[in-house]
Amino acid sequence: MKKFLATVLVLSAAIAATAITQVETRFDYFKASGKPSVAKKYQLQKQPDGAMRLHIPVCDIPRATKQILLTADEFTANKGDDGYFIVPNVDFGYRGFFKYDNGRSLYDLQMAFWGVKSPKGTYVAIAKGLQLEARVILEAVNGVHKLSVRYDISRIDFDPYEDIVVDFYKLEGKDADFVGMAKKYRKYMLDSGAVVPLKERVKNNPTLQYTVESLFVRIKMAYNKRPKNNISANDPAWDKMEHELNIVHTFDSFMDILRKMNEAGVGKADVCFVGWQVNGFDGYFPDLFPVEERLGGEAKMREAVKLGKSFGYHMTTHINNHNMYKRAKRWSLEDVCKNRKGEPRTYVVWPGGQAYHTCFQTICDRYMDSDIAHLKDIGMNAPQHVDVTSAIRPTPCCDPLHPNNRKEMAQHQIRLGEKYHKAFGGFTSEAGYDHVAKILDYALYTSRLDFTKRMSKKRYEKAMTTPELLPIWQIVYHGIILSNIDWDTIDAYLKPKGDTARLKLIESGSRPTFYWTDYKKPSVIDGIAEAWRDYQKMSYLQYEFMDRYETIAKDVVLVGYSDGSEVVVNYSDKPFEYGGKSVGARAFELFPAKSNAQN
Repeated sequence: MKKFLATVLVLSAAIAATAITQVETRFDYFKASGKPSVAKKYQLQKQPDGAMRLHIPVCDIPRATKQILLTADEFTANKGDDGYFIVPNVDFGYRGFFKYDNGRSLYDLQMAFWGVKSPKGTYVAIAKGLQLEARVILEAVNGVHKLSVRYDISRIDFDPYEDIVVDFYKLEGKDADFVGMAKKYRKYMLDSGAVVPLKERVKNNPTLQYTVESLFVRIKMAYNKRPKNNISANDPAWDKMEHELNIVHTFDSFMDILRKMNEAGVGKADVCFVGWQVNGFDGYFPDLFPVEERLGGEAKMREAVKLGKSFGYHMTTHINNHNMYKRAKRWSLEDVCKNRKGEPRTYVVWPGGQAYHTCFQTICDRYMDSDIAHLKDIGMNAPQHVDVTSAIRPTPCCDPLHPNNRKEMAQHQIRLGEKYHKAFGGFTSEAGYDHVAKILDYALYTSRLDFTKRMSKKRYEKAMTTPELLPIWQIVYHGIILSNIDWDTIDAYLKPKGDTARLKLIESGSRPTFYWTDYKKPSVIDGIAEAWRDYQKMSYLQYEFMDRYETIAKDVVLVGYSDGSEVVVNYSDKPFEYGGKSVGARAFELFPAKSNAQN
């Protein structure tokens, strides 16, 4: 009888975890069309790599379509079931447990995959067509949880430009978890040629090799203050005001920081001027020049660059190719991004005023070449840091002079990155949206959990993913793109030893990054020097894939790399024994692969 029951349980599990064969879709149409929503079932087709493919050709998408929703029974679960959904996003955490009675939350995709682990099996879906238009919905109704994917056809602003293609993979054994999901997506990105490992990319790029081996030190110099009155950013008076400039550092005090870093023994750093341009941080883009005179002007900036390079540091600037302001001298209504009505697309309001989305085609064709030439003449020699580019989905432009759908705009962003690669050896940005993964060398952060909580508490509380800092982005891209895992792990080495942010930085294989500090306390230089000492031992791991992520004891995490190296991070208050070593309480230990241990 026991043998019979065991057999039934095994068979039941095998049946429950079969490959996905069918996806349900719902086509919603505009009310003006008079057409009711239509439900369709698509049979999936098996692919040579074992995937089951959903394929919806453009010709099957009527022009009256507002949105298309995809669901599959395998992406449903009941409250209390073991498992979780995985939704790559920047703001709310990647993993959603089945713990709700009711709720709903919508996510932009940072990477083009989503997954589920439940009693029905473990599956990962990879979007391979029209993925820039896809968003994920998590919802629970009376305890029944569901992950759906919505393609916002009406927001394309053009005809759909490619077929909807999604490949579903069933994961088994040791791959049946979020690590396996991330590794499956990494394999797809590598096999498709979308990305190339760092080991290969540094072979003919000594600048990038230096970046891999260096800290990132960003020094904010000045920023605009918002006007004290309640004047609107769209009021013409805003653009006539002389905005007050909050000066944090001049080029002279910037040079003092460089000298202190050098005296403290910091050997390698990409040092970034932030808020150096006319009117400081978030000043009047697309204008960069003249260099802000109140900081010392271009002559002093050249002096600072020369000094930094004399210490062996590489020098770069923070710029923004995404925003345009009306008060900029280079403002052009012809060149800015437009909506379907022909109106400039608004972004957000910064102290410089209402920011507008740029069209990256016009930025590439009409603006950046002269900026690059000027920056090179000043002496910049590190990867160019460009704000926003990888922090949001690309925005379509409907201007008839330079029309671009979202995919075409992403291609212009890649073209922008390629120009910076050619000029400065690399391109860096923030948040890690991977439509520019092909040319991205470093992401300033790949998550902003606590920042989102501070800025949008209601959205944060309604999210159906858990605000835990899992290195899923790093499992995909470590060894391919450098990163810092979170907004709050910037300046981690300025926090006490044992602080969670410091341990998370190590756990995630992050590149130590400094930015939020004003660099005015001696302890800041001490923290940078300590980060440098630790990073010299750890930086070789940047060339390796992150292949294992395991909780090996309560509050103890093991991260395994493709060369065999391991890092054990102990978040507990007691020492932990591993590999013949004692890993201290609230500390970490590197266990190099034998080949590295002997070097």
